[in-house]
Amino acid sequence: MNECFPIKPSNCRTQKGRKFVIPLKAVRDTEKILLEYARKKTANEGLVYWGGIEKESIATVRAVIAPITKSGPGGVFTSHRANFDFVRALNAHHLVQIAQVHSHPSDWVEHSSGDNMLAVFKVEGLLSIVVPSYCQKGMLPLTICGIHRYEKQGFTKLSRTYILSHFAVKSDITSYLEDFRK
Repeated sequence: MNECFPIKPSNCRTQKGRKFVIPLKAVRDTEKILLEYARKKTANEGLVYWGGIEKESIATVRAVIAPITKSGPGGVFTSHRANFDFVRALNAHHLVQIAQVHSHPSDWVEHSSGDNMLAVFKVEGLLSIVVPSYCQKGMLPLTICGIHRYEKQGFTKLSRTYILSHFAVKSDITSYLEDFRK
């Protein structure tokens, strides 16, 4: 039994009961990167990827990876090379992709049609987290974000109740930041 969650884990990545453990440091590193985009002369959407480990039905974030992007007030894009660098970084540390995290300009945290069509990675169970207001209000509590899961060829927004019962932010777990933009 895991100390974070009182349910018995299983081995299925796409199972709706999958739990997520996110180090507070990963949240803070994500906020830092997204705020750098927000502080440009014209505020831009920002993007990071989360890599981690999966054990049974628990995914734990271990890395925040900031790819090279082209960004603007209403979108953020990566190149094939930037995505290759991300996958290579995951492989080097024996991690899997847990989430893509990007910011939106307003409090609206749904997935836009562009978010749905242009998401680079579309793998069953992958999370896409939308952070409101260019992250100027932070990410916590996680329920202020739109957390979407890719399943059956599309993204589905997770409910507040689901987020509260399946996500834990922990201050006693470490993660690291890899910033390809520098």
